[in-house]
Amino acid sequence: MGDERPDPVPPPSRVPPSTQVGTPPSRVPPSTQVGTPPSRVPSSTQVGTPPSRVPPGTSLGEKLSTSVGIIAAMVLAVLVNLLVARHYKRWDWTQGGLYTLSDATVSTLRALEEPIRVYVLLSEADPLTLSVRHLLDAYRAETTRLEVAVTDPDRRPAEFLAVQQRYGVVAGKTEDGRIVTDAAIIVARGDRPHFLTASDLVEVEDEDDLRARPRLEQALTGAIRSVLRSERPKVCFASGHGEKSIEVGGAGGLAALKDRLNKNNYEVVELGGGRGGHDHGDDEEPGAAQEAPAPEADLGRCRVLVLAEPTQPVPPGDVARYRAFIEKGGSALLAIGPVPDEGDQRYVDLGLAGLLAVAGVELRSDFVFELDPKLRSTQGFGETFSPVVRPHPITEGLVKAADQGLGPVLTVASSLAPAASGPVAPAPLLVTSDKAFGMVDFFGWARDPSEPKPRDGDHPGPLTVAYAAELPKPAGSSAAHGPRVVVVSSPSALYAANWQSPELRGTAVFVESALSWLAASPPMLDIPDKPAVTAGLRLSEDALAGVFRYVVVYMPLAAALLGLAVHLSRRSSERRPGGPDDRRGPGSPAGRGAPGGTEREGAP
Repeated sequence: MGDERPDPVPPPSRVPPSTQVGTPPSRVPPSTQVGTPPSRVPSSTQVGTPPSRVPPGTSLGEKLSTSVGIIAAMVLAVLVNLLVARHYKRWDWTQGGLYTLSDATVSTLRALEEPIRVYVLLSEADPLTLSVRHLLDAYRAETTRLEVAVTDPDRRPAEFLAVQQRYGVVAGKTEDGRIVTDAAIIVARGDRPHFLTASDLVEVEDEDDLRARPRLEQALTGAIRSVLRSERPKVCFASGHGEKSIEVGGAGGLAALKDRLNKNNYEVVELGGGRGGHDHGDDEEPGAAQEAPAPEADLGRCRVLVLAEPTQPVPPGDVARYRAFIEKGGSALLAIGPVPDEGDQRYVDLGLAGLLAVAGVELRSDFVFELDPKLRSTQGFGETFSPVVRPHPITEGLVKAADQGLGPVLTVASSLAPAASGPVAPAPLLVTSDKAFGMVDFFGWARDPSEPKPRDGDHPGPLTVAYAAELPKPAGSSAAHGPRVVVVSSPSALYAANWQSPELRGTAVFVESALSWLAASPPMLDIPDKPAVTAGLRLSEDALAGVFRYVVVYMPLAAALLGLAVHLSRRSSERRPGGPDDRRGPGSPAGRGAPGGTEREGAP
């Protein structure tokens, strides 16, 4: 009995987890089984993990490939930046292309040979400041010789004081303390400034409707050209032969042409005529006093002579002076056309055959009718027409204007023809279609006008209505070119209507190009007008009261009513069966939970 010993109890480690007392095998979670929990064992040390699953290190080839890709991306980024810097491009999506530069501006900027400094003396609150800055950015994209300094008089008083003392800008203060100046922008070349005011930058068209037309580009480019030119070519208009004065306004005057020349830095003067337009003929009384012609020194200082629509015979003395002026190196623009006599029986002989012969041109005694419906005006019988443009340095601007649907328009013209003998062969500038003709017996037709038709003896088309000629340089002349002459057989080319009506802008371009070619000067500044915009809003007392009612009463009341409607809509949806407050199970008709049963707590 004493030798009997109880059987030894097995150690816990030998008891299988599935047979441990008190724990059903199916209810024992893996995390509570005997041994080290798997979650605490590092993945690299878990039993059964093969060593081959450890990721290998990055190879040398992969490192080199990645480095080459990064370097290539950096080189590509540098090349793209260089390409963008060389080919700078801006897009202008404004109405009317407010910041799109014209060809005249681009040519002016690219021809700059010395620095031009632009001082913008506008405050940040000025409505023009942003537009001026955007436009100057477009200017600097075309040249590196334009230096821009924006000086706000209110925020940078020291810089403004320096500019004010250097250029003598007049400044003052308003009641609210803002500084106002008499110059919005200063364009300077060295110590030679050109001042631009706010009225130069914007043209107010209708003060009642507050409509304004931007003229920023016209003002800035004109100012740059003004400070670049050291001399003012003189354009002299002949007078005393029935020509219109350069001071005459209106649609048929010459004042608009004079104004255009002045704004392009030309000096415009009017020459005295010979004897008031009376010819030296047999009808002259013996011993009659004769007026002395204008001093030749006046004409000698001219760069271009303009003979604009003489209506009386030009005395031979004046013709000789004009011809001598051309032969010595001067240039001339001759705008002459058919002039009926007082009885409407024949054309007046203006006595200009000798002057026209210098350019190798003669004026015919006819009246041009254009019968091509594509070129003639819808009004009249074809005396107003748009001639065809021939290639020439003068007509380069017309070719670009033709892309915009613009071309020269002439009214009442005679035909021109090359002279039988002349020093040079003139080059045609403007011609009619082959359907046009020059009517010789115009006065017979005018007694009973009808649709014109060519007859025997009339001049068939195409007819030339404008010629250009360049003569050989005089002996000893150091000029870059010889004398130049442009002949236009319709005085309407010089009328002010061409600068006042957008439909006639093509004629203005032709005349300005001809004068620039004659004076050997850069093309005149031809920048199309930008569309007018509404610069402000004018409100009456009734309108202000209406705005007050809408802002203070109607709009808040509408917002409150809308919020109330949304609130009521949400409340009604919450009370509706199946709404957010209905917590019944799917398919339960009433009550909370399942019918006839109770919810089990703690059920899995």
